[in-house]
Amino acid sequence: MKKISVLIVDDEKEARDGVNFLLQKDDDIEVVGTCKNGVEAIQFIDENNPDLVFLDIQMPGVNGFEVLNSIAPEKLPIVIFITAYDQYSLKAFEIHAMDYLLKPFTDERFYQALHYAKDFLKGTNPRQVKDQLSNLLAFYEDKIQDHADNRVIDDQSKNNRVFNNRLVIKSDGKIHFLPLDDIVWIQAFDYYIKVHVKGKFYLVRESLKKMDALLPDDRFLRIHKSSLVNISFIQDLTPHFNNEYIVTLVTGEKLKISRNYREKLKRLFDF
Repeated sequence: MKKISVLIVDDEKEARDGVNFLLQKDDDIEVVGTCKNGVEAIQFIDENNPDLVFLDIQMPGVNGFEVLNSIAPEKLPIVIFITAYDQYSLKAFEIHAMDYLLKPFTDERFYQALHYAKDFLKGTNPRQVKDQLSNLLAFYEDKIQDHADNRVIDDQSKNNRVFNNRLVIKSDGKIHFLPLDDIVWIQAFDYYIKVHVKGKFYLVRESLKKMDALLPDDRFLRIHKSSLVNISFIQDLTPHFNNEYIVTLVTGEKLKISRNYREKLKRLFDF
């Protein structure tokens, strides 16, 4: 029988080593990698497609939710979250997540979560847990974006504007002039936004709400509370469950169009 491939993601070495030690006692498991930050995890999942990921939520820079938001829907693995969230925040996990481990956890609780994941992976219908995971990510995005849209942006955002058909942004201590035609899409990213251009991105202190207002609405379309796309990069639209759509960009990236923004898209393309 093929072993279950597992990735461990945690910014603390002791935590990675602890999970790895517990997994070594299970002959059905093969630990295929460990990652110490979210950027490493995104790349590893995209390139290696592990069956199961033990994912820490609170990591500096790119947290666990942002890791999963950066993975194409069809590549999302089964996830056991590792978290130190308080009991109130854990309600979201109890409703939407397959399982989670609250730090500090016992060996017994760890193996309970592992056995649950193994039983699921032996089944034939991965859709259920992936839908739960999508709902959890949507819950997280709503909370973050509600906060971002209502906060006061600091003075750095005054540098962000459109000038001479270019988006002028401040990122990494520099002022960048990005041709609008080169911007593929923009993603709400915790307290920042990520401006995706061909082959790279810029992290900018700004809200997606303000960026949506800055960019011309005949070229850029808000498709989700956390996504704004350049219309010229849309390749196709695929119906999704709950009357939603998945938009595929010419770069190969797939983004969800939420119901709240679907009607505007339908009017724009007349379908």
